[in-house]
Amino acid sequence: MQLESFAVQPLQQVIPAYLYQQYFDDSSIQAFVDSYNSLAQGYLSWFNNTPLGLYTSPNITGTLLDWIGQGIYGISRPVLSTQTTTITAGYDAFAYNTVPYNYLSYSSSGTAQTASDDIYKRMMTWNLYRGDGQMFTMGWLKNRVSRFINGANGSDYAVLDNPPSITVSGNTFTITSFDDAVFTALQELINARLVSVPFQYNFEFKAISFYNDGGVLWMSAPLNYPTSPMGLAAGAVWYNGGTVAVVSGGSGTGAPVYFGSVTAAQLLSSGGAGLPTTNPNNTNQLWNNGGVVSIS
Repeated sequence: MQLESFAVQPLQQVIPAYLYQQYFDDSSIQAFVDSYNSLAQGYLSWFNNTPLGLYTSPNITGTLLDWIGQGIYGISRPVLSTQTTTITAGYDAFAYNTVPYNYLSYSSSGTAQTASDDIYKRMMTWNLYRGDGQMFTMGWLKNRVSRFINGANGSDYAVLDNPPSITVSGNTFTITSFDDAVFTALQELINARLVSVPFQYNFEFKAISFYNDGGVLWMSAPLNYPTSPMGLAAGAVWYNGGTVAVVSGGSGTGAPVYFGSVTAAQLLSSGGAGLPTTNPNNTNQLWNNGGVVSIS
């Protein structure tokens, strides 16, 4: 008896069906058998390329991802909600003469939407990843946050390459990151305790984003931005005491980049080499004004 081994490649080609000799001269039946073999090969190839336990696979999406997440790992697709609920009831819970006695008021506001495949996979990786251990520490939290923010579709990430900023005061942890949809989703998941975090700690969030300061691109903190141009390549962006600066030497001929569309993380990644060096007079387009990123 041969045991299953990951060192042995699975069968790559189906054992094809074939016609009995007496039917070989019938082209219609032969076409049917050929079609059957083609379909069977398609199923085999799909299963070889789609290991069902590997939810990070690009082939696992939509309802198949739901089935795997809930059926194999017991993790349902989350609903991201900003909903807040207010209940007004009970004696001495509110000022006199505002509501009648024995009164109950229930109100809610906010939005709710089902998480995308990308966010769902990131959440599963947070809850299932075992490489950090299961003891909560600052390092454990930093690794989890960095992996969630940077690991697209739940993929692993070299967490030490881009550590997040996390501070602690008492039992409250403050997580600081660039403002984008992924960081917003992380906030909602932690607030709803849909990702594994100790219940006895509180979490606050600080999003770093761009601001228009009189036509100059400005941000409140450097986070992962370099704070000096020393050693940076031409066109790289850096944090200069609040303003976003560009190292000289870029081409100035890149695609237009607009304030309100580009995030701080995206600009850090793409750099400012392609920003025009003269005012394009195009509303909200970024440009390089003598080494300072400005807004048209």
